[in-house]
Amino acid sequence: MKRSLIIIGLTIVIIIPTLFYLLKVNQSNTIHPPDAIQKVYNIEIPSSTFNFNISYDINNLADYLNKKITGSFLVKELLIQQKKKEKIRVTLTKTDNIVIIAKGQKLVCIFPVIVDAELTDSRFGKLLTGLVKPVHTSIIITLSTPVTIDKQWCIVTHFKIVNHIWAVKPVLQIGPFKINMEERLNKAIKENSLTLTSLLDSEIYKAATLKPSLVPIWHDLQEPILISSIPNNLWIKFICSDISGKIKTHPSRITCMTAMHAKMFIITDTTAASKTNFHSNLLPELKALKEKDVVDKSDIYIYAFTSFREINQQLNSFVKGKTFSAKGHSVTIKKIYAYASTKGLSVIIITDNNDYFILSGNLMYDAATQTLKTKNFDFEFNPKHRLLNAGVDLYHNRIKDSIETKLVVKFNALIQKAPNLIHNAIEKEKSGKVIDLNLNNVQIKKCIIIMDREKIHLIVNIGMDANLKLKKIQTGKIIRITDRVNTNKHHVYMIGR
Repeated sequence: MKRSLIIIGLTIVIIIPTLFYLLKVNQSNTIHPPDAIQKVYNIEIPSSTFNFNISYDINNLADYLNKKITGSFLVKELLIQQKKKEKIRVTLTKTDNIVIIAKGQKLVCIFPVIVDAELTDSRFGKLLTGLVKPVHTSIIITLSTPVTIDKQWCIVTHFKIVNHIWAVKPVLQIGPFKINMEERLNKAIKENSLTLTSLLDSEIYKAATLKPSLVPIWHDLQEPILISSIPNNLWIKFICSDISGKIKTHPSRITCMTAMHAKMFIITDTTAASKTNFHSNLLPELKALKEKDVVDKSDIYIYAFTSFREINQQLNSFVKGKTFSAKGHSVTIKKIYAYASTKGLSVIIITDNNDYFILSGNLMYDAATQTLKTKNFDFEFNPKHRLLNAGVDLYHNRIKDSIETKLVVKFNALIQKAPNLIHNAIEKEKSGKVIDLNLNNVQIKKCIIIMDREKIHLIVNIGMDANLKLKKIQTGKIIRITDRVNTNKHHVYMIGR
């Protein structure tokens, strides 16, 4: 009896620790997947800045003025002396082209003019008037102006006459007598220079306006862009808030450095019904752009996403049923499931043996290669039994590499769509007879990755160079200025004393 009790006691002492040990070993081989992320995030996209260099070709501006101001464009009557009755009519005629060049931050206008002057009235009566030989000469007038832009998007100039050179001195001949008119006409040019400078300023102001060029870009940029229709429609929409600009002159062009500020929103079928929240703004008045804010590259944030449902469908279509072999053993993938976990991006792989193991890692964007990569993507737990004993390293690498490649291809295809969205939003139908728009050096600078229970969200930060060139300016009617008004009276200007 005692012997039986001793045997039973020893058996219990041996078996119970052994069972406890085997249970602990089995528990240590059991896979515990990382906890899944349960939150669903509302994504907030940072504000974007679209920087455009809008340029006017200075030669085109000169061509416009040459078509607008031609022939005899200015007629004035002047008194030769303040207390006398001698009166002359001066006619300015443009036969040669106006030339505009840039010097530093100013425009210089070289304006060649033919000057004709004839005596129209004299204190000695019509007899003397008929004896006076008309003056015919030419003068080259040089004008200069700084260049700015106003809040109505018009180029503003304030031309002033810098100097003028007579090709032939203006001499008025009355019978045998000759009167040198240079000093008097110089004074008249100085006192009445506002007529010519105002003419140039007003014509440039009317012609050189950025508004017609920017309105279609401003409008189209705010049009919703469909980025997904599965399972429901999803759009992105930029809402432009304000715009600022600063003028700079270059040897061959006038450039407005323009910064357009916009914020991107995500619109679903539900939120689209509330149009008041996503209405497009009209082009506002231009604000002054500070020198420190003048940059060439745009700084744009675009939203993109993929759902874990899509990811799992694609992963299973790629690797489900695929067999991996090593050292005479093989294993077939039965199912694969990716999800967002506390360890990053986790993938559960179930084999035909009903073994399963887990890969986990972090998604990151590599700016050097412009691609998404997985960082520290590796086995979370060692697989059990056959996989552990039959070339685990080969299985490990082959399975991991296959899944990792498929994930990276999916994500990179997703982020590469972002630059195309910018092209479609801005460049569509913008190249034409009047506007030439080029988007260059479109580059993804960084990618913010956010994972939740349902999706992987990507906020893609894009840089690009945008250049908009006005190719043509409508001329309109030719300018003619005379002293005659509706009452058929003359404005009379006095020269000399």
